[in-house]
Amino acid sequence: MSGRLASRTPDAWAEHAAEDVVALLSDHAHCELKAAANAMTMLKRNPDRPGLALRLAPLLREECDHLQRVLRELDARGAVLGQDTPNPWAAGLHAAARALPPVRLPHAGFLDVALVSALIELRSHERFERLAACAALADLAPFYRGLCEAEARHGELFTDVAKEAFPEALVEERFAALAREEAALLERLPPGPRVHSGVAGLRD
Repeated sequence: MSGRLASRTPDAWAEHAAEDVVALLSDHAHCELKAAANAMTMLKRNPDRPGLALRLAPLLREECDHLQRVLRELDARGAVLGQDTPNPWAAGLHAAARALPPVRLPHAGFLDVALVSALIELRSHERFERLAACAALADLAPFYRGLCEAEARHGELFTDVAKEAFPEALVEERFAALAREEAALLERLPPGPRVHSGVAGLRD
């Protein structure tokens, strides 16, 4: 599913992310927390949407499992979760969704929530692939490889629920526009020890 992204993360990104493993893992844990919270919010706000609860409940369970795995990796290094800090990538992605032309259909807000969620999962999948292949993180390679398949499925789930609720052509067009904005945002942000840090100045 990462082929649907509008850009490829350079391999060099992982080398920068690996410079502070504890910060990377702490950020990753907060990402899993937010992913679980996002799923719960979608369920609470859309309780009558057919099939949504049955599809998001397993995802929510997986996100909590991933959180526990990351916390174990932190604990093994004598570290704790640490405070979350604002993520300009996430803020920029949500701002990009708000800036897209409005959709004149009922419950249009659900569409952008699903598409932003899909992009987050797809980019996470791609980033975990880069981290698993990074020599500086060889001890974490099995851990990140183990998360990749779930992240790919989660991205597909969110695009699927969007297509079940809205015309497929609209979903594809809006996803492509948002993916372009997400790729441009990464090009403006610096790399660092965050799952969704930027790639400014990096090339393979």
